[in-house]
Amino acid sequence: MVALDNLAALGQRPMSRLRLAFDQVNLLQFSLVGAIALTAAFLVLGTIAMNGFDANAFRLGSQTGWRFASLVFFAVLAAGPIGRMVGRFWAPAQLLEDHCPDLIWGFCASYGVYLLAVLLPNAISLSGGAFLFVLFGAAVICGMAVAAAPLRLSYGGAPLIGPAVRRAVLGTAMIYFWLCYSLMALQRISGPHRPDAFYDTCILLMVFGLLLRFADRWTQPRAAVAGPC
Repeated sequence: MVALDNLAALGQRPMSRLRLAFDQVNLLQFSLVGAIALTAAFLVLGTIAMNGFDANAFRLGSQTGWRFASLVFFAVLAAGPIGRMVGRFWAPAQLLEDHCPDLIWGFCASYGVYLLAVLLPNAISLSGGAFLFVLFGAAVICGMAVAAAPLRLSYGGAPLIGPAVRRAVLGTAMIYFWLCYSLMALQRISGPHRPDAFYDTCILLMVFGLLLRFADRWTQPRAAVAGPC
C-alpha cells in the first residue's frame, strides 16, 4: 500500500473543489456525499432503535456504521482503478475516476457518523480512551477530506495546501484505513469470535482492492494515474 498510495496523485482531470466562498457549488458532489451520509445515519439509527436504545443497541449501531463505512472505503479503493482500466474500452466508466473525490468525501462522512455513534453513549461521562479515539479519527478524516479536494479561499485562487503535501496526507490516510479494516477483519476471523461472514467478506474485498490497484499501476503509465484515487 505504501508503494501504491504514496503517489495518490493530482493530475489534469478536473476535480471537485471546496471553496470557503461556496461559489459554483458542485451539486452532484454534495448529493452523492449527502446520500452516503444519510444512508450511514439511517442504518446506525435504525439499528439502535430496533435494539432498544440501550448500551448494546449503541454498540450494534456503531458496528453497523463501521461496516457500512468499510464498504464505502472499498468503493474508494476500486473506483479509480476500475474507471481507468475499463475506461480504455468503455468511455462512460471514466466517470468513476472523475468522482473519486466525491467518494472520498462520502467515506469521510460515513466514518464521521460511525464516530458519532461511538461518542454518543459516552457523552455524559466520556472516557479518556473514547475521547482520544474519536478525536484522532476525526482528525484523520478531516485531513483526508481536505486532501481529496483542494481548499481555496476564493474562486481561481491557489490551493491552501500544495500538491506534495496533499499527496502525502491522502496516501497516508488511505494506508491507515486499509490497515484498520484489514487487520480488524483478520483479528475477527482468527480470534475467539463466533463466525461472521461480514469479516470474511471484508478481508476479501480489501485484498481484491489491493490487487485492483496493483493491476492499475501495471497497466497504466505513471502519468496517466491522474486523480486522487
